[in-house]
Amino acid sequence: MDYYLMTLNAIKKLFVDIGMTKYSDVVGECIEKWKKDGDCDAFRKTFDANGVFANFRIDTQLIPNVEKCFWTANTFSALIAMSAQLAFFYQKNIEPEIDFMRKHFGIAGEVMTVSKCSDCGRLEATLTDIDKYISKPVIAKRIVDGMENGNLDEQVEALINAGADEIKRERRKVITRLENSSIPYVESYGRVKSCLKCGKKNITEGKLLKSMNENIFIPLKK
Repeated sequence: MDYYLMTLNAIKKLFVDIGMTKYSDVVGECIEKWKKDGDCDAFRKTFDANGVFANFRIDTQLIPNVEKCFWTANTFSALIAMSAQLAFFYQKNIEPEIDFMRKHFGIAGEVMTVSKCSDCGRLEATLTDIDKYISKPVIAKRIVDGMENGNLDEQVEALINAGADEIKRERRKVITRLENSSIPYVESYGRVKSCLKCGKKNITEGKLLKSMNENIFIPLKK
């Protein structure tokens, strides 16, 4: 299968779905160059200092739902990373292998970032923190599955609408681990603005390490 074409088509569809037609047209031009001349460098050049995607950010005003905005932005970043990897393979005349990409794309991290009160040390997680922790492997799996099964567009649509089954399942796993660790959480997007224990507003970042021996998180000391 033409994984590079599949990935560019998914990026184009993402832009079409959120109404950023200027950028979907640019990706469409790169698709035509790839189909006509086998040019996989055209898309990369759009991210150069003078390219249309230099310093690009998803227009959050087009996506009023904060949750959908998060998953759209992170899915876009993952698709860009995948397209860059595939372009490298094709330029080196290396045939991309699904097994290789499944093993090396979107590796899960072991440290979760949450909010921490600098005054009393209270830790608290939000749905934003949970989704940041689970998003990389969830998105990677959906993208690679989509490439393997030829339904990448469907997989991307499920991700940007936060409708992928893995999202709910992985959230539940993290929440259970937080509960086992006696770390409070709220299932809503946003940041913690003040401490519910001492009332102070000096909120910084806390780090939690995933235990390999128990289903808990271990707070890390800075």
